[in-house]
Amino acid sequence: MPYCVRCGVELADGTESCPLCGVEVVLPRTLRRAAGSSPRPQLRDVVATEFDRKLWIQVVSALMAIPALGCVVVNAVFGDGLDWSLYVVTSLAAVWIWSVSPFLYRRNVVPLWITIDAVALLGLLHTIDALPPDSDWFQPLALPIVLTLFLLVLLIIGFSRRGILRELHKVTAALVALAVFCIAIESAVDLYLTDAVNLDWSLIVVVLCVPLAIIAEILQRRHGIVEGMKAWLRM
Repeated sequence: MPYCVRCGVELADGTESCPLCGVEVVLPRTLRRAAGSSPRPQLRDVVATEFDRKLWIQVVSALMAIPALGCVVVNAVFGDGLDWSLYVVTSLAAVWIWSVSPFLYRRNVVPLWITIDAVALLGLLHTIDALPPDSDWFQPLALPIVLTLFLLVLLIIGFSRRGILRELHKVTAALVALAVFCIAIESAVDLYLTDAVNLDWSLIVVVLCVPLAIIAEILQRRHGIVEGMKAWLRM
């Protein structure tokens, strides 16, 4: 008996299309006449090549180091010391950390990876703030915004890895995190500019996110809808 090449269901002789998935059945005459041979498609072993972490780190290091060194040399020769080149060097250093942090360890620990990226971002922003002209915006503005984003991402990842957030629960968590993050941004900006919190546009984001989060939670309770969405995403 032949089998469907897509879903593997057993087909009757002379069937022109699979009754389950509808795929067209094409069976050469040589296979029809072959005695004792199995019509089921043979599986082939695919050799997975391991990603070369060391090579990636070396390539990224070279790509970041060459322009950084070039900018330092040009700034030192044609400028009055190192000024604008420090922005370039700091930015390239942050990009290097973000590019290689997932591959520094044999086992990719996502919370550690995100922590390293957050520290690199804070270091970049602090360096930009410290370089002239000094505007002193890092501590009151950049620090609370980055820390809020960092904590929200860690919470979502932690709850997801422990199985607390499943399927549409993750959508709900992402919407709530977006609303909280927007409130944190507007609050930090207001405190930095006016020393008072006056929420405006972030409340619009909250009004949009909360109903969507409620809808996601209602759909999550409908097991059939969730299973249907899983099947649709796998297609």
